[in-house]
Amino acid sequence: MRLTWLAIVTCRRPMLAGLVVAVVLAFGSPSLTFAQEEQGAPQKPTVAFQNDAGVMILYVKADKAADFEEMAGRLKEGLTKLETPEAKQQAESWKLFKGPVGNGTAVYVMIADPVVKNVEYWFLSLLYKAFPADAQALYQKWTDAKAANPPAVFDLTLVTKMQ
Repeated sequence: MRLTWLAIVTCRRPMLAGLVVAVVLAFGSPSLTFAQEEQGAPQKPTVAFQNDAGVMILYVKADKAADFEEMAGRLKEGLTKLETPEAKQQAESWKLFKGPVGNGTAVYVMIADPVVKNVEYWFLSLLYKAFPADAQALYQKWTDAKAANPPAVFDLTLVTKMQ
């Protein structure tokens, strides 16, 4: 008898898990997010570095490169506007480079060296914080500009200095 009960329970668990996943995918979980915001829970950074340097590689549609570079200018302005010690340190050590354009995609490399450890480095989150009234427009601009390749993030540890 026990084996039958075990078989029924194990068969139902995958169905229940599938149902939960389907409901979450269909409706999302706004109440959980809302509850965290209500309680003032600190938001975990989207991109944070714990080591010595950080690199993000971003792929942007070539015809939207000017829009992305405008967002980078706003990021520079936003770090100043935030007026926190961390934002000031980030601004001092964060650089943006543009690589070659190929196949309709521009490559941008953001390098932070040294990093401010355990703080937000996802540029869009920082823009939202600095310019909350423009958050939807900034999100749309990034959505329109990003290429199919996902961003790549590297949290780097210093091995040796050459000087």
